[in-house]
Amino acid sequence: MDFLKEINPQLVITQIICFLLILGLLRWKLWGPTFKILEDRREKIAAELKAIEDLKAEVAKVKADYAGHLNRIDQEAQERLREVERQGEEKSREIREKARQEADHVIEDARKEIHFEFLKARQEIKGEVVDMVVKLTEKMIQEKLTFANDKKIVEGMIEDLDKVHER
Repeated sequence: MDFLKEINPQLVITQIICFLLILGLLRWKLWGPTFKILEDRREKIAAELKAIEDLKAEVAKVKADYAGHLNRIDQEAQERLREVERQGEEKSREIREKARQEADHVIEDARKEIHFEFLKARQEIKGEVVDMVVKLTEKMIQEKLTFANDKKIVEGMIEDLDKVHER
């Protein structure tokens, strides 16, 4: 314990006072501003992190809005496509119906024309038969009426009718 005898109390007190003075100066001039800078930086980083979180939330909201818009656009496109298909089918039905009506009209016109041609041909045949009967009657009257002559005249008339039908 010899070393305790060598300690000077005045020197120890002076050193303690100097230490406390340096500690106070460091705290006042160095640590205070340093801690203030660090606290300001911490607050700035916290504010930036909050701003980033807010931006992330806003980006997510905008992304959701765009997704909603895209879904609506897709739905509208699908609806328009269905409408165009429906209109196309309707137009197709109209065209088919119009074509069917035109075909019916053409068929009806053809039937009328065939009927007209039939009546015309019938009239012509009737006229030819009448002419042949008149000629036959004329020949029969001019010639002597016998069974053989009558038969010959009728056979000639039938041959004439066959010639007319062959045309």
